[in-house]
Order: sequence, then C-alpha cells, then structure tokens
Amino acid sequence: MFHTLEIMEQIQQIYLNSLGIAFYWEKGEGIIPNRVQLIFKEIGLFFSIPELREFEYLIDESIVKNRCCEDCALKNGNCKFLLKTPLYQIDLSVSMDELNKIKDLVNGTLFRINMESYLNGEGKN
Repeated sequence: MFHTLEIMEQIQQIYLNSLGIAFYWEKGEGIIPNRVQLIFKEIGLFFSIPELREFEYLIDESIVKNRCCEDCALKNGNCKFLLKTPLYQIDLSVSMDELNKIKDLVNGTLFRINMESYLNGEGKN
C-alpha cells in the first residue's frame, strides 16, 4: 500500500476536481510527458494525449445522447449512462453528475496541457 506522501513525490499534478485527479508519472530524471493518468472514483486510466482528446469527444457524445432525460428528476444522481473510453475493452457506467465531473476533469487537464505546451513552445519569447 502506498502512502499519499510517497505517491505525491512520484507524480506531477495537472488538474484536480472534486471527483478525481489527472497527473504525469515521474520517472528517473523527469516526467513521462506523453501519457496522463486519470484517477476518479475507483478507476485509473492511463491515456496518451490523443486518447485523452478522444475521451473528451466520447464524453461530449454521451452527454448529447443522454439529453433526452433532461426532465427526469433522478437523472443526475440515480440513473447510470454508458460512457465509452478510447480503450475499446472498457466502458464505464456513470451518473450524469459523474459524467459532468469527468468532463471537467478531462477538459481542465487538456486545457493545462495545451497551455503548458504553448508557454514552453510557440509562446515562449
């Protein structure tokens, strides 16, 4: 079992919300830059950046598919929806509330990655 302090020394946090965390794993002299670990609920997914972008698309697609339940009072917490992942073997069952928090986690992560890429790349003076 890992202690929180030990794990925090082995990762570089990208984004955090009330449902989960996204981070880079540190290895040797630095981080593994092209892979992002998402942890939410009891689930850990290790995505490449293109897979993370695909996951963003799949989340939006799931939200659009489930808009038909807008008037349902139980939709946000009790009803579960299928969320596909870029890993074709893995689909998730999530509530609309969880889906929205996963969306925030992925969007916030991609925003920070893109901002960091810009600041250290073409935006660098």
